[in-house]
Order: sequence, then C-alpha cells, then structure tokens
Amino acid sequence: MSRQPNATPQFTLIQGLYWMAYCILVSFSSVYLLERGFSNSQIGLLISVSSILSAVLQPVAAARADRLVKIALRQVCAGVAALMALCALGLLLLPGKLLQAGLYMLLLILLQLLTPFLYSLAMDCLNNHIPLNYGLARGAGGATYGLASALCGVLTASFGVKVLPITLVILTMILAPTLLTFRYTGPIPKEIPRKEALEGTKSSTPFLKKYPQVPLLLVAISLLFTSHNILLSFPFQIVQGIGGSTEEMGTLLTVQSIADIPAMVLFSLLLNLAGSKFWVKVSSVSFFLHALLTWVAPGMGFLCGIQFLETSGYALYTVAAVYFVNELIDLPDRVQGQAYFSMTNTIGIVLGTSVGGFLLDLWGSSALLAFATITGGAGMIILLYALKRPIPLRTSV
Repeated sequence: MSRQPNATPQFTLIQGLYWMAYCILVSFSSVYLLERGFSNSQIGLLISVSSILSAVLQPVAAARADRLVKIALRQVCAGVAALMALCALGLLLLPGKLLQAGLYMLLLILLQLLTPFLYSLAMDCLNNHIPLNYGLARGAGGATYGLASALCGVLTASFGVKVLPITLVILTMILAPTLLTFRYTGPIPKEIPRKEALEGTKSSTPFLKKYPQVPLLLVAISLLFTSHNILLSFPFQIVQGIGGSTEEMGTLLTVQSIADIPAMVLFSLLLNLAGSKFWVKVSSVSFFLHALLTWVAPGMGFLCGIQFLETSGYALYTVAAVYFVNELIDLPDRVQGQAYFSMTNTIGIVLGTSVGGFLLDLWGSSALLAFATITGGAGMIILLYALKRPIPLRTSV
C-alpha cells in the first residue's frame, strides 16, 4: 500500500481561515450592524431570517453533495468561499442599509452552508485512510478565531467597522484557492469505492425516518446551541451589561477561543479513554453551566474565567459530534448527517438571536442570559435522556 500524504497541514489552514471568517461574521455582527444603524431587534431578525433560509438549504444541498460523482466536494466548498468574497466586497462598496442587510444575510447563509461540507471533507479523508488529525486542525481554527477576535477588537476600536469586511475579503480570497487545491493525486485505498457505494445503497426512505434516533438528538442539540449562540452572538451587550467595552469584548473572545484549543487538540487522546458518545454527554453539561455562570457573573474577571467551560463544552462537542455523526450515519448519507447536525447550530442561531434581540430591547442582558440558561438546561436534560437508550453506531466506511 502506498504511503498516503498527510492532509493535516492544508486542512489546518482551511480551518484557520474559516474560523477567522466565522468570528468576523457572527461574533462581530452586532458591532458592525449597530454601527450601520440597525437596532438589536433588527439584528436579531436579520440573523434569524438568514439562519432559517440556511436551515432549509443545508439538508437539500447536502443531499445533492452526497450524490456528487463528477464534481468534487472541495470544488463546491471553493465556490461557496468565492461567493463569500464577492459579498464581503459588496459590504464595502454598497453602503445602502437594505443592500447591507441583504449582503450580510447572504454571507451568513453561505457560511452556514459551508460548515457541514468542511466536516465531510475531513471525514472523507479519515474514511479513505488519509492521515488527518481533525482535532488538531480544529484546535488551530479555535486559535485563529482568538487571533481574529483580539485583532478585530483593537482594529475596530481604532479604525471603525469598515475593517471587518476588508478583513473578510482577504480571508475568503485565500480560503477559496486553498479549498480548491485540497486534493491528493496518489492512490487512495478504499474499502468501498464511493461511486459503487452510492449506487449500491440508494434508498427512498427519508433521512429522519431512516435514522429514527436522530430527531430527539436534534431537538436537544438545537436547544444547547440556542444557549451557546446567545453568548456568541451578543458578547458586546453581555460585556456592556457589566461595564465592559469593545476592547474588553475582544479580550473575552480571545480567552474563549484559547479555552477551545485543549479539547480539540487532545481529542484523539480522549477517544482512547471513552467513545465520542460519552464526550457528547459531557459537553452538554458544560453548555448549561457556561450559560448559568455567565448569567450570575459579577464582573469581567469572573466572566473571563468561566470561558474555560468552553473546553469541556462547545470545544469538546464540536469535535466529538463530527466523529459521532460519522459513526452513526451510513456512508451514502454522511454529508446529510453532518448537515442535519450542523443545522442544529443554525436553529440555535435563529432562536437565540430572534428571542435574544427581543429580550435585550425589552429587559436587557439579564433576561437574555436567563433565557440562555433555561434553553441550555432543557437541552442538557433531553440529550442525556436520548443517549441513555442504545444507539447503533456504524463502523463501515
């Protein structure tokens, strides 16, 4: 068997560029859009509508991607990144409020469509026995997220919000060709050739009926991500509520992203201790605790300290879930599987930002964080209940 090239370095670069773009679009959305004249409620509505649209598109696009033979998944990803670069350029050149809203919505849709495709690229490597340390690559993404948080916090305070779309244009213009060249010309050993696997296992059964254990898990994880996305989408208002500023928000996000790194980088070692299902359970408890302690945080020092719950919460989940879904879902449906579980984040954005923006405008950040705590607690309880029942994991590639 020929020695396979290691995909980790290039996929690490892809993850780094992607999560820097994610930081700008999601974590700095309030900073950018408030400066452009949008209210908290309008920001929540804008993000919610884009998330609803992407939630509808994700399974449809993934179902098509699962059946791709002539067009490589990397080419689809590169096309999405190129469209993002054009939309970001539009934010700079087209100042009208309606155009800004439309372009920002389109950017969020494209960003969320790209997420499950990147997960599937990584799992395709592993399923085809190409060396890839996904946890390390994802951990590097967390590190660059922190770098983007700190850098954009300082630059925005110094030069204004225009620095955000400028940075986004640069990142996506590098990301597109990096994705396009994510290929290997050497022989790739496959236990089952992809085309034969697809043709041999076609099924007319709808995805959620084919995997009846999935819907309850999707409800639970959607609630957990509702809680998480409140903390992620409104960091400026949360920090402002305890006397902080934009620069302190950048510091908070930097600490948060640093806390993401250990669980991601060391996840291959954690898998030797317990399976991915166990680590998904652990993460649900930390999602809840993160929201609860943010709600009662007395000051910036405490708030920064509890960001290390990200290590055992979101950071742990985001790696464990990719492996869990890869084990749970059959090969012909794995892009769809990643898309459905990625869609929970999208649903979380919809609920978190729409209800969150409304609560902020009416009662302030305390009501916002109370809602985050309730949804996090409900998601944790439902997920632990759902995973008490045996779930058949598939190990075939």
